[in-house]
Amino acid sequence: MLGKLLNQFFLFLIAREILILLGIVILATCTPLAWEQGYLIRKHWDIIPTGHDLEEMEDLVDALGGVFVAAGVFLESREALRNLPLFQKEETDSLQLYMNDISHHNGMGILLVGLFMEIGTAIMKIPERLINTDGTEKYVFSVCLVLSIAGLYIVFDFVKDFIISYVVKPAKVNAH
Repeated sequence: MLGKLLNQFFLFLIAREILILLGIVILATCTPLAWEQGYLIRKHWDIIPTGHDLEEMEDLVDALGGVFVAAGVFLESREALRNLPLFQKEETDSLQLYMNDISHHNGMGILLVGLFMEIGTAIMKIPERLINTDGTEKYVFSVCLVLSIAGLYIVFDFVKDFIISYVVKPAKVNAH
């Protein structure tokens, strides 16, 4: 009983429609954050940001990076959630295999982007007595902005591929 209930819950969470909705929500919420990130970089390009401004940029990049990491791990886990040992089900449907493949690759990309963004903010938090980062903030946060845009593109590509899967039948998918 509980196993069946869990099975239905996990299948609901990783359904095509829910993952499309998740991608759209990420795009709708993270695009303005990336825009704000660009604004803060432009604002502080010619001056060293104050402690408050630097903290604001770090928090913004950490938030975006955290969303990308969480979404990446979730998308990457789609196949694992469909094939939990509890359910004893080997995936054979070519559409599901195709969506697992899309989820895995895009999830890995989003995860890596988020991790590198978080590395950028970690660099900025290193005490100045160890590494003086004054004046380098704009470069580190510019790289993080490029990563943010790349992450948004990956999410967009994921949503596009999942929407297209309603129309285009997947070709033979190579199983892992």
